[in-house]
Amino acid sequence: MKLLEFEHIIQINDPDQPLIPFLSRQQLWECLLFRARHPGHFNPALNTRLENISTAGFVRYLQFGNMELRDEVFLVPGREIRTRTAGSDQPLFAESITRIEEPAQEQLFVRFLYRRDSANGKGNERGGIDVDEYLKAAYVENDRDAVRLMRELLGNGLLSSGSWLQ
Repeated sequence: MKLLEFEHIIQINDPDQPLIPFLSRQQLWECLLFRARHPGHFNPALNTRLENISTAGFVRYLQFGNMELRDEVFLVPGREIRTRTAGSDQPLFAESITRIEEPAQEQLFVRFLYRRDSANGKGNERGGIDVDEYLKAAYVENDRDAVRLMRELLGNGLLSSGSWLQ
């Protein structure tokens, strides 16, 4: 089976853009962790349940429509979230890495890396359409929207400890 593999990066703090609110590394980590634990807040089509929650990770069940995926989520606190579909009975293979990068003090970026079964080659190539390219664009847009929503939730105090979202 052919794999779709790609990555992209989003700049979080930009000293040249003072109107964009500054995020600390801890705030960014908490936002990314919230997204991993509660993806339905970022995509209302998803229903999620978690099991085996620990500081090292958890098992996440994602249900959308009639399909359910079982993911194993591994955490490197403050740095990285690794997600991989678990079990041989899964309808597709997918894994992702969400990594905080800080090339200079307080200059934060998030690198998103994706590997999954290709959507091309399953009868989706008719008419020269490259479905994988659409998937890449959708992943990038989804991640950009998630960062925007994280900033909004933080700005409204909804991701602080004790918040109803936590």
